Amino acid sequence: MLSQIKSLIRQLFYRSGVFRGIVGCCSVMIGRTSGLGISHLLSYREDDAIGPLQRDEAMAMFGIIRTLRPKVVVEFGFFHGHSAYNFLQALPEDGRLYSYDIDEDSIRRAEREFSFERRFTFVGKSQTAFEACDVGGEPIDFVFFDAAHELELNIETFTRMVAHLAPEAMIAIHDTGLWQRRHFTPIHATFTREHAGEWVSDELYAHQPGEREFVDWIVAGQHGFAAIHLHSTRTLRHGFSLLQRQRTLVAPVPAVQAGLRA
Repeated sequence: MLSQIKSLIRQLFYRSGVFRGIVGCCSVMIGRTSGLGISHLLSYREDDAIGPLQRDEAMAMFGIIRTLRPKVVVEFGFFHGHSAYNFLQALPEDGRLYSYDIDEDSIRRAEREFSFERRFTFVGKSQTAFEACDVGGEPIDFVFFDAAHELELNIETFTRMVAHLAPEAMIAIHDTGLWQRRHFTPIHATFTREHAGEWVSDELYAHQPGEREFVDWIVAGQHGFAAIHLHSTRTLRHGFSLLQRQRTLVAPVPAVQAGLRA
């Protein structure tokens, strides 16, 4: 009888958004779990977002930061603060976010709207002027590139920064995907006419080709990075790439031991 009641409750939970909301609120109230801190994502734009992370991308990035629990995050490109706030909502209490931008409006927004957040430091200088002292000399656990969109500037930034990455640091580079023409809204059609992107085929458009080149440059280099791409042509997706140093998860068997086992 009890198992049948539990099954009915699970069915209601799976089928009713209202019931799931009630269960979630009750779980937080009784201390069984803590709030996820994702209510801000309801206001983030998706299909017509130009520039910042799309809502679903921000959700993915939130999950990555929650999973990794990095101590030091560096963001190149503050803009209006959407990504910065998303990082802060996901960061642990002892985490720190350092956000770089030189745009005057971004500087004002950061000073006015983020002054309450002790884990946040705005660095009002170009990404290519990165110095280890900007982040207190600590190893960097996560880096987000979403500023210059120019290959040369990104290469210069990476060259200055790479020695200060933690061994398992992750790099995320936004705008590395392709837009498919059939998903265009008027804002995307206008963008393709007014900006120097690149049509890679009749249907696929690289809105930030410099970022794609940057990923390839890192992977082809001598630092041992591999990449995975969160891209899609099933929807209008800006896309981002995640890079991390390659490593084996199981140590290779020494030759002597391998011979003995044989």
